[in-house]
Amino acid sequence: MSLRDPLMSQSLHATLQSLLSAEQRKPWGHESVGSTARLLAETADRFLIYGDPLASETGKRMGITSGEVWLETIFPSVWGLLSTRQGLLASAKAGDPLSRLRHFSAKFSHTGFAGRPAIKVLPANALESLLLPGFSGHALLKPNLPASGTGQPAAPVAPISREGGLALCLLPFNLASIGVLDIVHLLCKQQQRVIAKVSEKAEFAGPHLERILAPLIEANALRFVYGGPDVGAWLAARPEFSHIHLTGSARTAAAVAKIAGAGRMTAELGGVTLAVVFPDALLTETDRRQVARQVAFGALANNGQHCVSFQILLVPDSRQPAFKRALWREMTLAAEREQGKRGSRRLVDAAAAKRLQKLMSEMAAQGARLTPGEPKADDEHFPACLIQGIDEKMRLFSEEAFGPVIGLLSVSGTDFSAQALTVANSGSLSGDLGISLFTSNPRSPEIQRMAGELRHGIVTINSYPGVAFAASVPWGAGPGGLSGNGWVHNYALLPEAAIEKVVLTAPLGRKGFGPLRWEDPWLLNVSGENTVEFAKALVRVTLAYFLKRPLRFAAAQLPLLRAIVQRESASRSIDRDSNAGRHRGGAACD
Repeated sequence: MSLRDPLMSQSLHATLQSLLSAEQRKPWGHESVGSTARLLAETADRFLIYGDPLASETGKRMGITSGEVWLETIFPSVWGLLSTRQGLLASAKAGDPLSRLRHFSAKFSHTGFAGRPAIKVLPANALESLLLPGFSGHALLKPNLPASGTGQPAAPVAPISREGGLALCLLPFNLASIGVLDIVHLLCKQQQRVIAKVSEKAEFAGPHLERILAPLIEANALRFVYGGPDVGAWLAARPEFSHIHLTGSARTAAAVAKIAGAGRMTAELGGVTLAVVFPDALLTETDRRQVARQVAFGALANNGQHCVSFQILLVPDSRQPAFKRALWREMTLAAEREQGKRGSRRLVDAAAAKRLQKLMSEMAAQGARLTPGEPKADDEHFPACLIQGIDEKMRLFSEEAFGPVIGLLSVSGTDFSAQALTVANSGSLSGDLGISLFTSNPRSPEIQRMAGELRHGIVTINSYPGVAFAASVPWGAGPGGLSGNGWVHNYALLPEAAIEKVVLTAPLGRKGFGPLRWEDPWLLNVSGENTVEFAKALVRVTLAYFLKRPLRFAAAQLPLLRAIVQRESASRSIDRDSNAGRHRGGAACD
């Protein structure tokens, strides 16, 4: 659809006018916290009701499994909706207007992280403690904040909305939960009615989102619109929007800023994401397998089309050969899961696959070694690819591949931390959104100090940055603004102007309590119906917990536990088969 179509133009004007009229009758900021909380709860419930059609079509269109959609789209959306609801109710009385929170400044529990002032934000509740055992999350505050009367740093409080006008949300194609949570942020933190433009590359998701977010649409808080880049440009130029938020490429953000002006924009732009594996994380075969599984997940989840998909892997050269073999086994296993095509994964369109083929050919010409040897695009599909012999002058460091590929860079084990920090903070790597560190000593002073010195907005230790996206921590780029600006997912209404970065810390390997240990259930070595059942049970538990439905909460726990046990059994069986195949001289990556 194009603006050249008169009906399209009329529809856009009517959509814009409908929200403007609603805003003139009653500004969205005058809506009560209680009413907003009810809308959020109704919307969260609808994800469970209509989740299967969304998961089925997304899986087929995007070439991923239904379980991945439930875990990466439906669960984070439900968690974010209900966490936002809980934050609103905790910060104001149900009858208070949203505008009461416009300059909200609560007294948060300050703590320290590597000698830096911080706020502990995860676990945010008892359920998160159970779902993420051993995990902790800290929002590190900017240095040199003026002291408060309590002796704690005083966090500057920036207005959380611009007075008047509507908000425009430009949705990405890769993950529907990004758009959902951006919309919720604009409604509840910016306190503005929202027009959301669905990406022309994923218009199929629009009708599903309209059905699920119907309570917000019926409340005249939200409208969805469709069309190509010309529609996005027309909307960005409209004076009715006092705020524009987008998730996408730096090129798209630059084009929107040229039209709308950077002063009314926030954005999340991704970048080249680095995973750093410390020598102590590779001492045993079990540790190598667990780290390789985490890295394979980070590279191949959503077929490499996440804004924090691992693209560069930094390892000590003394451990590189054994780890490389473990990684290729895990990548092969992940690439051949459901919706695969002979080890290839589906990208958003044929042009994306061709672009990736061109990049791989260029790297091979520069001396890189590729596995498989000459990866070729097959319509929208492209093979999972491990790249060796790379250096920082290659385009892989400066441009998002946005596909199932990862480059392996080995460095001397001598002063590994210093070398890793130099690479991570180098100008060769584009963006500053996310980075991961893998180590057997996640809470050591050395690792925590390095986490504080990294330039990135989201630093995860022993976990993929996307896990932070689904949890109760703010989400945003580093202080340099290379990957955008602004914080979303701020469920606890933290003072955003004070946040410098977020650090999520987890144990290495299997998680659990005491002798009871299980593998992270979102990993890609096990797929199929078991993962779907786990994810659905997880969503049911989350709904029942937040909405205080004790009978449903009790009923949902048994399917969740059963799915975890079944998945762990399947994972251990795969490991036994892998060990047997290796001992018989199974294939390896040379």
